[in-house]
Amino acid sequence: LSYQYFCLELCLFPGQKRSQEHSNLSDALAQIRDIITAVDLTVGKYERSQELQEVLARLEAKSFAKLKNGKVFRKQDLHSKHRALHHKGLLYWKTATGRLKDTLALLLTDVLVFLQEKDQRFIFASVDQKPPVIPLQKLIVREVANEERGMFLISASSVGPEMYEVHTTTKEERNSWRHSRQSSLPVTIPLDGYKASRSERGGGNASPQKMFKQKNWLRCKHVVFLSEN
Repeated sequence: LSYQYFCLELCLFPGQKRSQEHSNLSDALAQIRDIITAVDLTVGKYERSQELQEVLARLEAKSFAKLKNGKVFRKQDLHSKHRALHHKGLLYWKTATGRLKDTLALLLTDVLVFLQEKDQRFIFASVDQKPPVIPLQKLIVREVANEERGMFLISASSVGPEMYEVHTTTKEERNSWRHSRQSSLPVTIPLDGYKASRSERGGGNASPQKMFKQKNWLRCKHVVFLSEN
């Protein structure tokens, strides 16, 4: 109670003269806030680790994903100690025919993984023969025009680019995914930090399909977030 009382004092009298006692208390409160933040981060990391383990327990052992470079991504590849879960949720993967496929998306340290549910188990998603595992490096994310819940994911793989269109249930969920992608990477490049030449811009606002074909847009080393705004 005394701690709560002193916290209230600081809130009620922010302009009071700073005595030594007041200064010491402020320093103590700052350290307490740092401890609480560290605890929250540790608890969050543990909870996400448990969530990943629950998903892995339901993932078929024989299920695998074939990557763009011909390599195979298996269940055990999700067990890497260098690969942590940052975000998890439902994403609707739009097919070439316009249908939306329900997928469970896992945003890990270095990849985005799409899973599908089958007979109460999970398997790697299979949509339009596109890889369900997308490296986060060289990934371009752009909003879908006139669709506040949609995103284009453009993977700039060295063996050939690939484009995906995914949708969320709400605009807030889409923003949550974008924020999670940004915070999961050591470096991100926002649109206003990238100076494209006239040839790269194509003389105007390029469509995702046109941008998909422009190699200069795909040379970034990290995720680029593009906005229609």
